Amino acid sequence: MSKTLEFLSHSDLILADGAMGTWYVNKYHKSLADCENDNIDTPVIIREIHYDYIQAGAILIRTNTFALLNTESCQDPARIGELAAAGFRIAKAAGSKSDHPILIGADFGPVYGLEPEQYLPAWQSAVNAFIVEGAELFVLETFAGIQEMLPLLEMIKKAKPDAIILASFAISADGFTRKGLSLTELDQLVSEIEYIDIFGLNCGVGPTHLRQILSKIAEEGKPLSLMPNSGYPRLENQRMVFGSTPEYFASSALELKHPRLRILGGCCGTTPLHINELNMLLHKTKSTSDMQSKAKSSLPSIIRSDDSTETSRPEESTQRRIDDKFINKLAQGEFITVCELDPPRNSDMQKILAAAHELKDSSIDAITISDSPLARVKLDPIVAASRIYRETGMPVLPHLTCRDRNVNALISIIMGAHSEGIRQLLLVTGDRLPESDRGFVKPVFNVSSTGMLDLVTQLNKDMFIDDPVLLSAACDLGVSRPEAELKRVLEKQKNGASLFLTQPVYCWDNDKAQLAASIRAAGLKLLIGLMPLVSFRNASYMDQEVPGIRIPAETINAFRPDMTREEAEQTGLKQILDLAAEVKQHADGFYLIAPFNRAYLIKEFMNRFKQTEEKK
Repeated sequence: MSKTLEFLSHSDLILADGAMGTWYVNKYHKSLADCENDNIDTPVIIREIHYDYIQAGAILIRTNTFALLNTESCQDPARIGELAAAGFRIAKAAGSKSDHPILIGADFGPVYGLEPEQYLPAWQSAVNAFIVEGAELFVLETFAGIQEMLPLLEMIKKAKPDAIILASFAISADGFTRKGLSLTELDQLVSEIEYIDIFGLNCGVGPTHLRQILSKIAEEGKPLSLMPNSGYPRLENQRMVFGSTPEYFASSALELKHPRLRILGGCCGTTPLHINELNMLLHKTKSTSDMQSKAKSSLPSIIRSDDSTETSRPEESTQRRIDDKFINKLAQGEFITVCELDPPRNSDMQKILAAAHELKDSSIDAITISDSPLARVKLDPIVAASRIYRETGMPVLPHLTCRDRNVNALISIIMGAHSEGIRQLLLVTGDRLPESDRGFVKPVFNVSSTGMLDLVTQLNKDMFIDDPVLLSAACDLGVSRPEAELKRVLEKQKNGASLFLTQPVYCWDNDKAQLAASIRAAGLKLLIGLMPLVSFRNASYMDQEVPGIRIPAETINAFRPDMTREEAEQTGLKQILDLAAEVKQHADGFYLIAPFNRAYLIKEFMNRFKQTEEKK
């Protein structure tokens, strides 16, 4: 058994250090950009910071290597190895002066703005350097998900199978990571990964909000590490400043009680003053022993045999359950039809409401609302869908893109949709911004459409557990590489999608039929997109300027520039009626798109298609 493991096994609660960067800036008034480089350039500064924390009572100190791969040396593995080795030696030197046992955690933070092939060699170099210097405990902190740290976990365990790994994640006040993982799901995922020995939360929240979300972590599972920020920062003289006092932080951190808690420390905004205050309170209060008595399982037994992490069920929902005809019909395997309407470019919804009322009389099962197609600003789809649902009673399926919203905004608007009775969403990436807008309008893409699906899946398991949201996604049957499209569809299925709506099709062939069959064979529902063309100009525009739309020349040439509006509309209707008859057997329903919100065309299509089907 390693010395680190032996110490962890016989310790009830281990006090960790606080933020390296905060004390580095506050004490020495240096730029954070220099911090990791000072492992070599000015090591005495880093050693003094470690020793300040040791004198404050910290037992676990983390090496000054958190942002190692976010320095100018990030793509120089040799330099990264040197900085890592120096960082570990400095921590050991500081620990050698301590009058109490010290644990050293070889520290890694997430990497930003680089592809894996750019930073994996540097990670490997750092791992090797740490192990040569004697590292036994590795701390991976402030990560947003499991996938991004998996290569690092594998590197460490391959190089040192008996290494102890603390995997710590940054969480928001509502219990989600930047990647949209809920705390409950994160705890479950960590329990399933044998490489991770200790589950941690750090950064993102202060102690008060962390205490409020601790109930989401199961009472049984891997040992727990908590290192909250001192509070929340404000910008002062171009610097991020944390205002909470050491006394407030310590008293609030002392309330972080959980049966699995084994390590307690601080993150951003905490200093040796905060850790010293916490250390004194830990020695004074009897509530600490109550907290510790629940955590009697030794670390080795937890690591070896904990395969059954229970998840805590959230408080019972008091929200009414929506009796949704659309979801019920879909679940029963009936053929369904939805129709898309575009929200207006202003705040006047009278025309779209009139179109929605017309669709209600046409056997349409649900109305879908687009989200600023072609990245042109229109009324918010959740607002439009909510009002349509209230005023018509029609089930609605609003689109939601990740182009314009970060994770916080997405969660907020999804909660709003749920409160309005919306129980189905179409989650899409969103059309790219026009080049002319990119200097002023910035896309967000905090998560991808797949990540957004996973986000709502976590909400379904947590916040909406008694009344979940049906998740749908988009696909394209006309792609040049159907096998790649199927792979994307199955990935979205893995992340929670069960219903797929296709891009509008204007012809049918074996490739489309085979892809449709493969999607349905996976147990997914498929609505094939159909949109009537309404003029020669409209057909040409759709073919030439709208991404993902492909229209055969004969379909376009069926229109003439001198056609009347009625003649052109009837031509377009006949085309999709013929196509609908051909593709119906390959679909679970139709996804109709009303051109220019001409609901009367969709109503006529529904009537004529129904008559045709009845004659068969």
